[in-house]
Amino acid sequence: MSTDRQPIPEPVAEPVVMAHLFAQRTERLQPLYTSAALILTWSFRLGAVLLLLGIVLAVLQRQPLNHVTGAFGEVVPSVLRGEAAGVVDLAILWLMASPVVVVLVVATGFWRLGERRYTALSLLVLLVLGISIALALVR
Repeated sequence: MSTDRQPIPEPVAEPVVMAHLFAQRTERLQPLYTSAALILTWSFRLGAVLLLLGIVLAVLQRQPLNHVTGAFGEVVPSVLRGEAAGVVDLAILWLMASPVVVVLVVATGFWRLGERRYTALSLLVLLVLGISIALALVR
């Protein structure tokens, strides 16, 4: 029996090419990742500060906090009156709006990069967030 068979070459080039393409794509998307992380980080920090400020005001003014957020149109006037419940409501609304801003930034970034599929998916996520927020605010 002859062993004229040659060994089948391993497809080494394909993983190397794929890794290179992945690195290029990741590099292209890095500013988008950075901006999304930055917005989420700072919006959470601001929301946490607003929430703590509302709690401190409630303790100092001996005001009870609401079990349910006030009407949307009453939040800013109650904050301007210095009511603790208004500040807490503002913090809650801020934390609800932050993901919407991030999804808008991400969708815009994908659009600019020519990633139409991910733009459409981002807009779908934005629609779901919008419906969820609308349902939460409507009583």
